[in-house]
Amino acid sequence: MRLRPELQFCSGFPDDSVEDDTDFVVWPGRNIAEALKAGLEQKGYRVSEPIDAQEHGWELDIWRGQKRLWAQVSVIDSEENYLITQNMTFFLWPDRKLFRQFLLDLQEVIQAEPRFRNVKWFEKGGISAGSPPADGPVAD
Repeated sequence: MRLRPELQFCSGFPDDSVEDDTDFVVWPGRNIAEALKAGLEQKGYRVSEPIDAQEHGWELDIWRGQKRLWAQVSVIDSEENYLITQNMTFFLWPDRKLFRQFLLDLQEVIQAEPRFRNVKWFEKGGISAGSPPADGPVAD
C-alpha cells in the first residue's frame, strides 16, 4: 500500500493575511486550517486550534484517541497551496492503518468543501522530488 500524505491545491478561500509596512503580521491560511479542523472534528478527530508556524503557514495537531497526527497548511497564493500531513503515531512503529484511514477521511473533508480545487496528492517528498500526482491519497 502506497500512501500520499502531501497535497497541492488551489483555494477559493479569501486571503486572510495581515501585513504591516515590512512583513506579515498574520500569515495566510488560517481560514483553510480552520475549515480542515471543523471537517476533521465532524469525522470524530480531536483537533487543536491552528498553530502559527510563521512563514511555513498553519499547523494542526490531530488525535484519534491517544494517537497523534499532524498537518501543515502553506499558502503561496490562491493558485498554489500545500498541505503536508505526518503520521506521529509511532512508539515502536507507526500505526499505518490509522494513518491510511485519516488520509481517506481528509480526502472526504476536502471533497466536501468546494473551495478546494484541483487537488493533487503526492507521496512523501513527492512535490519537491517530482513524483507524479494522483487523485487520491491511497494506492493499493
